[in-house]
Amino acid sequence: MQRTLILSTLAAAGLLLSACAAVGTPTGLQEGQTVAIVNSLSWDNPLSGKRDGVRTSWPVKDGKIAAEYFPLAQLKQCDAGGKACSWGVMRAQRSAPKLAYVDGGVDVALSVSIDVARRQDARQGETQTAMAIPQDVAALSGRQQVQPSWKLKYGKVEQVELDYGVRYQVCAQRYDASGKAIDTCEIPFI
Repeated sequence: MQRTLILSTLAAAGLLLSACAAVGTPTGLQEGQTVAIVNSLSWDNPLSGKRDGVRTSWPVKDGKIAAEYFPLAQLKQCDAGGKACSWGVMRAQRSAPKLAYVDGGVDVALSVSIDVARRQDARQGETQTAMAIPQDVAALSGRQQVQPSWKLKYGKVEQVELDYGVRYQVCAQRYDASGKAIDTCEIPFI
């Protein structure tokens, strides 16, 4: 009986030690690995016609990523003949109210919103920016918010199309303990 009790105690201690070793390592990750959310907001540059935008990477800390406020940008939309064009200034942001680790990736719910108007201003910390379309130019106006939910597989890009040719792309990327990327997120640098 005493021998069975000792073996049971040793087995329980082994389980406890293995559980303690797993504390701090999220589901599906190996010891020392971290995850970042890579995302991009892009649009057609109204002057060059080429794709323009911003690509960023945000580390997941304590199961969360910071909200992102994208820089102000100009948009243009023309009639079918391209003769009459309207311009607008876009203010955009992204938040992630839900993020959880799952095997092979992360389960994430996002909120991406754009606000397009004749004039926009933005304040981030100590920096204040503003942009406006002249009064004698036709102006775009509109608001849109999308709330996609994805089970992001590591390295797989998901995207959503927004008004005025704006595109949002997102990908989850793992890093090893030395900070080297394990996965490749095929989101172009703009």
